Amino acid sequence: MTRLFPLLAGLLLFPVFQTEAAEKYSIIPEPEKTELKRNATRTLKLLSDKTSPALGKDAYRLAVTPQGVHLASGGREGRMYGLVTLQQLQDQLAAQPEGIPCGVITDKPRYPWRGMMVDPARHFIPIEDLKKFVDLMAYYKFNKLHVHLTDNQGWRLPVPGYPRLQSVASKREESFGDGIPHEGMYTKQELKDLVAYCAARGIEVIPEIDVPGHNQALHAAYPEFFCFPKPDMKVRTVAGNSKELVCPQKPEVWKFYAAVFKELKDIFPSNTVHLGGDEAPTELWKKCPLCREARTKAGMKDEQEQMRAFFAKMTALLDKNGQTPQFWYEGNAGIYHPGETVYAWRQDQARQAIEKTKKAGLNLIMASNEYCYLDFPQFPGQYNWGWMQTTTLQKCYELDPAFGKSTAEAGHIRGVHAPVWAEHLPDLNHLLYRVYPRAMALAEAGWSPMEVRSWENFQRKVADHRPFVLKRFNYDLKRTKDNEPPFRWENKK
Repeated sequence: MTRLFPLLAGLLLFPVFQTEAAEKYSIIPEPEKTELKRNATRTLKLLSDKTSPALGKDAYRLAVTPQGVHLASGGREGRMYGLVTLQQLQDQLAAQPEGIPCGVITDKPRYPWRGMMVDPARHFIPIEDLKKFVDLMAYYKFNKLHVHLTDNQGWRLPVPGYPRLQSVASKREESFGDGIPHEGMYTKQELKDLVAYCAARGIEVIPEIDVPGHNQALHAAYPEFFCFPKPDMKVRTVAGNSKELVCPQKPEVWKFYAAVFKELKDIFPSNTVHLGGDEAPTELWKKCPLCREARTKAGMKDEQEQMRAFFAKMTALLDKNGQTPQFWYEGNAGIYHPGETVYAWRQDQARQAIEKTKKAGLNLIMASNEYCYLDFPQFPGQYNWGWMQTTTLQKCYELDPAFGKSTAEAGHIRGVHAPVWAEHLPDLNHLLYRVYPRAMALAEAGWSPMEVRSWENFQRKVADHRPFVLKRFNYDLKRTKDNEPPFRWENKK
């Protein structure tokens, strides 16, 4: 704990106490409507906490008076969000004991989906560290935690009957030539505990099992699942992808994924399963005799038709458990099915994705990497592995998920998502350094109407929130070009 969250006394470049009562609230994300009064209050005691269904289930109204606070909420979600806003106001009052304004906050989210993705497949994240990550998510009203459980560099989900997932697929010899073995596998109970922890904070956990590609770790454990089995395959030790796709023509593949999806159903109350689906080169399917025979028999013209059939069969397998899929959007709407949800992630394709997914009848979550990938460096000159673009706090804040389009054009957008890929983020300290304060900008992009957002006001609030977070979470949000935790493989590109 001491190592992860050092108290860096003296580094905060702003006063903790003001000499006069505050003139504005410092709430992130900015509420939909705020009416400030002339008078101030020095107490935020909760005087009433009532249900008002007319507000809507995720909406709330907070009335701040000289005597204390009255909360009305439309449902469980709205009450949680109202209490989080009250927490932030209490933190502001603690920093400004001379008082904060009275007023009325009427609030609800712009979008129902405000997610963050963690990537324990690449670098394992212990459950206790994930809980710390979740605490900060809840403070900024994120409501979806997407857990990327499988990839080339590791498999983290236990599946009964498949012991080599733990003995082989969860372990790799090193990372980027550092010579240090890396491993990790969650237990079923640990994941259930995480789900319960998130649920108590209004956060739904979305598991991801990547198919058909990003599966070199699975190949190392069960080569018989692949078109061209390689018994000497190793779990990948560097970043990037491989050509290894599971073979859709092998019955043992479908038996395996039926077991995987059953285990997901037992652990995660969410009916949503992210299936990845991106960066899946089909050249081995093209060469595979079983795949060629299947295409000929079904009259398929190419491997893309085979990919669509693969996802249809996966979706049918999920449907038996009442589960529905999500995918990383690859720009080819033809491999998806109307009503499914996809994530726009590729750089400079967000606007096109809005139009193409609307036409295809797909739901869209905005995760465009030039705004939303929080593993990217946040200052020019920071460690970027030689190819990552720099995404500043201001760049994140500029995101309008609809890009100015009308509801008729962009009403299928479900919200905002912040992936944090962890090839180069070995622990929670590195993870949180990259995520904050940029996640605060994306929280506002997913919650606040464009007309109440202001870069100047947001900068003021971020400065205010530094002592809030330091006091409440024992974590310092100070960011400079040079204060990132060092990487042990920084010069081994």
